[in-house]
This record gives sequence, C-alpha cells and structure tokens, in this order.
Amino acid sequence: MNVVEAAGLSKWYGEVIGLNNFSLEVPGGITGIVGPNGAGKSTFFKLLTGNIRANTGELRVLGERPWGNQALLARVGFCPDYDFLPPDLNGNQYLRSVGGLHGMEGDGLRSRIDEVLEIVGMAKDAGRRMGGYSKGMRQRIKIAGSLLHEPQLLLLDEPLTGTDPLIRKELIDLVRDLHRVHGHDVIVSSHVLHEIERMTHQVALIYKGRSVASGDISEIRQLMSDHPHNIVVEGTGIVELARELLAEPYTSSIELRPDRAGMFVRVDRPEEFFDSLPKLVNRTGCQLERVESLDDDLESVFRYLVRW
Repeated sequence: MNVVEAAGLSKWYGEVIGLNNFSLEVPGGITGIVGPNGAGKSTFFKLLTGNIRANTGELRVLGERPWGNQALLARVGFCPDYDFLPPDLNGNQYLRSVGGLHGMEGDGLRSRIDEVLEIVGMAKDAGRRMGGYSKGMRQRIKIAGSLLHEPQLLLLDEPLTGTDPLIRKELIDLVRDLHRVHGHDVIVSSHVLHEIERMTHQVALIYKGRSVASGDISEIRQLMSDHPHNIVVEGTGIVELARELLAEPYTSSIELRPDRAGMFVRVDRPEEFFDSLPKLVNRTGCQLERVESLDDDLESVFRYLVRW
C-alpha cells in the first residue's frame, strides 16, 4: 500500500503558489523528496501533517485524509526544518513535554524516552540544556521527539541542513536504520540529490510546486544524463575539434568564441560526447585545458523537465 497518494493538489498563499497541480504516489520504505529551496517541499509536508489544507485536489496519508484527522496524525511523526527547541530545557525535559502532548505519562513515557534516546544516539547528552547543543544534536533530539509516540510514518524535513560532513553521515545512517531496524516508513526531504541517494533508491523531484519526476534513483540519474548539456571546451586546436564534433550525431550546436580558444557545445547525449572526446582529441591533435558541463546539476534537470 502507498503511504501517501496525492492527486491534483494545489495550495497557494495569496498570489504565491506553494503547490501547483501536484500529484505523487509514495510507497512504503524510505522515499526522498528532492528539490531546490522554495520548490514546495515544506508545503507538501504541512499538507501531510494536516497543518494546512489544499485549495484543490485529493490527499490521502495512510489511506486517510489528514485535515482535521487527529486519529491519523497520531500515526504520523513530523520533524520540521525550523528550530523550535527551548534553550533552557534539557533533552529529557523536552521529550517529557512532547510525550505529554501525546497523552503519554508515567513509567511508559520514561521507558519510551529511554528507547528513543538510544535510537538517535542522545542518551548521554539528554541531561544537558538544549541551548548548548550542536546542530547535529539538535537534529537528533528533534527526531527523537517525532519518534516518541511510535508513528508508522515519519516525515523529516531537511534533517541534514547545516550539519558538518561527519554528523551528516551519522544522520544518514540513522534515517536508514529508522526503516531497516525499527520499521518506520520515512519520507525525507533535501535539496541535495546525493544525500538522498545514500538513504534510499526511491526519489521524487519537486520543482516550482510540481512533481516533475519520481521513481528509482537510477531512473533519476538517467534523466540527468539524458537531458541536453551545454559544455565549455577550451584549449588549442579548438576549430579543428569543432569540425569533428559537428559531424557527430549527438551534437546539436557549436558556438566558437571570438578568440577561437574555446567553444560552447550543446549535446543531446552527453555520455556519448564524453566517451568519444578522447578519440577526437587524438585525431585532431588539439590540447584541451578545460572541459566542463554547465548542466550537471539538479537545477538544470528541473528546468529541462518542466518544459514538457
């Protein structure tokens, strides 16, 4: 069963569009939601948690509509991207207050707090004031709070933002274990594809409020290699290399620089370009100083996809 089914969702804030005719099916397991800042990821999460209501469209979370559905929300855990931790409370105090909001108390709450602190690796630091926590520790205690009531579905909005590489790796391992070891379905957002790629093979791309692609990470990587690329080539003997490239079927156009020491090459199949380039360089005798794709990022893939 899909944990989320969205069909034709639109949400706008005055004249600002948060989501635009957004449709997506999210299976169980771990799914990454990837898009640049302002793409609509946080709006989508707010809809999933019932914090806001869509203007149009249908949304089901674990088979139910989330708006005003308190019973459903008891099965969902949410770790937002913003930092809301009271600096004067320690980790234990914070988790006790979160547990109280879920109606948890007594020995059951204390036992569950111990469990989630072990899961997120914060057992030794739970007695410290949260005002002294590092960014990674703050993220961990936030995740602990979202786990406290044992939700089926866990929503993590940009959990890696602002963390250093070592902490980022530890958080990635934690997200993987939340499903693999502890059995939670997880939807996690990021604006960095390779971070999501280390957590899961299930990915959805969001751009300007629209779902532009979804599926296995290998399919997303194929989109990145299949879309047209603009490539800068600089060196000596560029004119001769340009003549050879124009004869190749993958070349769409070439624009030589006035100094003839560089060119912009637009190719439809960049993988073929890079595979054949050494042969063409040897044939022409040119010497290359720079070869760089200007479209090797997610932003360029998004722009290409939304044209259709």
